[in-house]
Amino acid sequence: MSKPSVILLGSKPGAVVALSKMLQRGWDVRLVVTSPAFNYEWIPGPTLEQFASDKGIIVCSDQADIPQDLTADFVISYMFRHLVKENVINLASRAAVNFHAGPLPEFGGWAFYNIAILEGASEYGCTCHYMDNDFDTGPLLKVHRFPIDARSETAFSLERKAQEHMVVLFDEFCDLAETAEILPRVQQDPAKMRYLKKPEFEALKQIPPDANAETIDRHARAFWYPPYQCAYVVVNGIRVEVIPEIVKTQLASLLHADDLTRLYQAGATVNDAVEN
Repeated sequence: MSKPSVILLGSKPGAVVALSKMLQRGWDVRLVVTSPAFNYEWIPGPTLEQFASDKGIIVCSDQADIPQDLTADFVISYMFRHLVKENVINLASRAAVNFHAGPLPEFGGWAFYNIAILEGASEYGCTCHYMDNDFDTGPLLKVHRFPIDARSETAFSLERKAQEHMVVLFDEFCDLAETAEILPRVQQDPAKMRYLKKPEFEALKQIPPDANAETIDRHARAFWYPPYQCAYVVVNGIRVEVIPEIVKTQLASLLHADDLTRLYQAGATVNDAVEN
């Protein structure tokens, strides 16, 4: 069986890794669509646009620019931040799938990491599902789940774990896609489906004024994801962002990681200056 062809829509480092894996497998990546409205300049390394361009792949920044005579076995959305349009979905001859960094059907929408922490979930995951005309509602191809201790997670730490597991899920999808077998397809349970929209997500960041210490810490961890706005309290009409206790130690470790190296280098520099 020949290697699959694909149109990729994506953002964030995960999409770069997904593209790299497809190229390593010998897939025919015919076009890449990026999300230029979302700027991740604080993340080191090449963007999806840069990486694809370096590989000689055509890149466009709007779905409207995709040639409608272009077809592929798969249309893949990997952390793409926009609804994939029906005419783009229809360009796939085998399947149009989305990789979502939360387990469906219970964690759709914007606040998947945050809700898992706020609700004290015992497991989390990521999902590969078929795309339809709405966000996160299509049939499931595969859900990858893993245990977590929500009491020690921040949105940042949970995002990192989910993205790592999603790379594993992507490999599993590629293995299936390279066979002639019919891909799994399971309808989502409507009774378990939920989707939080952005205004609801933003409203959750405000810590209730009567919250106890445990609630304050849980909200603070649930929305700790620099450089975005943290959870906050309102004091005299002013928003005061709250940093979770667990992060102070993590930040201190990062800030002081090279202390010995700096001091050794400083000593050598000072000695050289004195001798000269």
